[in-house]
Amino acid sequence: MKTGVNLTAARSSLFFSTCHLIRHFLVNREKQKLFPATVKCRNRRSHRGLPLSLALALAFNLPTAIYADNDLTTVGAERAGNADGSIPPWEGGINQPPDGYQTGQHHPDPFNGDASLFTIDHTNAAEYGDKLSAGHKALLTKYPNTYKLLAYPSRRSASHPQWVLDQTRQFTQARITDNGAGVEGVLAGVPFPQPDNGQQAIWNSLLSYKGGGIRRYVNSATVNGDGDYVLNVARQEIEYPHQLENMTEDKLDNILTRGITVVEAPPKIAGTLALFHVQLNSKDSERKTWAYARGKRRVIRAPILTSDSPMSVSEGVHLFDQAGMFNGPITRFDWQLLGKKELYIPYNAYRLHSDATAIETIIQPRHINPELSRYELHRVWVVEAKRKADIKHIHQRRVYYLDEDSWRIVLAEHYDDAGKLDRFSESHHINYYEVPVLLSTLDVYYKLDQDKYFVSGLDNQHPVNDFSFREKPGYYTPNNLKRKAVR
Repeated sequence: MKTGVNLTAARSSLFFSTCHLIRHFLVNREKQKLFPATVKCRNRRSHRGLPLSLALALAFNLPTAIYADNDLTTVGAERAGNADGSIPPWEGGINQPPDGYQTGQHHPDPFNGDASLFTIDHTNAAEYGDKLSAGHKALLTKYPNTYKLLAYPSRRSASHPQWVLDQTRQFTQARITDNGAGVEGVLAGVPFPQPDNGQQAIWNSLLSYKGGGIRRYVNSATVNGDGDYVLNVARQEIEYPHQLENMTEDKLDNILTRGITVVEAPPKIAGTLALFHVQLNSKDSERKTWAYARGKRRVIRAPILTSDSPMSVSEGVHLFDQAGMFNGPITRFDWQLLGKKELYIPYNAYRLHSDATAIETIIQPRHINPELSRYELHRVWVVEAKRKADIKHIHQRRVYYLDEDSWRIVLAEHYDDAGKLDRFSESHHINYYEVPVLLSTLDVYYKLDQDKYFVSGLDNQHPVNDFSFREKPGYYTPNNLKRKAVR
């Protein structure tokens, strides 16, 4: 669903000017039970406040659906499908594992019987132009003989544990602090199910539920133009304190994420350990990082990398703040919510996840194997980030596409100072249905002026994510990092 209206500006300018008109409108329709008659014009966060679709319709005489409470899911997605049925209604997502599944297995594909509907390649890309990202268009143009998107039936498989949905309903007074550096008043739930602006939307993504704690493999490879690569094997233990059950705000200690990474291969860097704390509020510091120096046999504070620092393991393809699609302080950019649209995005990537899929069949020259990828038509929030005037960063502008059912970033476009699309990244998600949680199983990063790319995930022949992993805060300390190193 496209909109030509700047949502942030529209909300700000319309809210107070239309308040009395809205009150009159709702009072006259109270008997129809469409909306509550009371409108709190000073509380834009309240569910009894002004619906955006109604404000736009009244102010601009736009045709729009009138959304009652039942028309949106708890996390803010539209329950209904689209007009032609190519996007189905949301019916709860995957709410239980398939028969025969046991925790610890790589996840069987619940949609294994789906056949590809059609293929999008360079010959017909124009037919789907309004439903393709600029990044996918660029890859289709650059690699006309090998790159394509296989389109499958859309399956809105995203789901959340009930207690996470309960917290979303409970914590309705979330607020952004320090000009975007932090957020307060929320734990595991979605802080802004109906966002007013780009900052709120990107905070929804940063805080989107990821399982609380995970022990996993985050293997990676930089793939050269001829398909040659070296597999980096790394085990990670990571925790999202605000997503732990029974957590309270006073116990967060300003930690958004903390974790330990242990490199197992290649031999040249095996035994490298790193500890990181990502701050919930980055006003004073965005993160703290420690590393175990094997030569000195001690733990040292690692230097703080700038957001656009190239990651050495990626040979410059992947930037530090691209990890997980976006990883860094949001205060470096001005954020704008551009609206929602229908887009073909990677989704339900169970073949890329399968332990029956060898890594060497995923990795191919110039791009991953398109026969293993699955693309579906979904609605996404479109969020633009523009570099602030006083900030140094190689990207002047970025565009992020957020899945409406999970708030996970699925695509990201990165533009240089000349306005040219410089990098493009995509995240292939599955529902880890034992939790349940929609989470990436494979991230791919392209630098469009080169033929090499960087891919992260690749745990096909390693143990699958363990979401039962829990440790006490003292586990994530420099002293414990050293103990782990000398074992």
